[in-house]
Amino acid sequence: MNEEKYIEEQVGRRNPFTVPEGYFDTFADQLMASLPERQPRTKYVWLRPLRYAAAVVCILAMGAMTWFALSSSPDVRQPIQAEAIQVSSDVAFDEAADYAMIDNYDIYACLSEE
Repeated sequence: MNEEKYIEEQVGRRNPFTVPEGYFDTFADQLMASLPERQPRTKYVWLRPLRYAAAVVCILAMGAMTWFALSSSPDVRQPIQAEAIQVSSDVAFDEAADYAMIDNYDIYACLSEE
């Protein structure tokens, strides 16, 4: 509070800030002159909706082609028949058993469940 009284004693109650005469009369013109020129809109703006429509048509066409391709193909999810699985040799079976970490006890357990 003392600082405010000191400043008031030194400066007084007058406003030290002033605006030059006629400043706001030409302010808008000066501001508009300092702004960059507005770029004209490109002539291809009207193509934007056409591009969106073309994208939608392409998506629908690809979806329809996929739908028809999948609906006309035979069912891929048929169960695997036991006869189709053949082991060509004992070596391949041993490699598969080693990979799956199957020991003799697991093999006997599998065979006894049938």
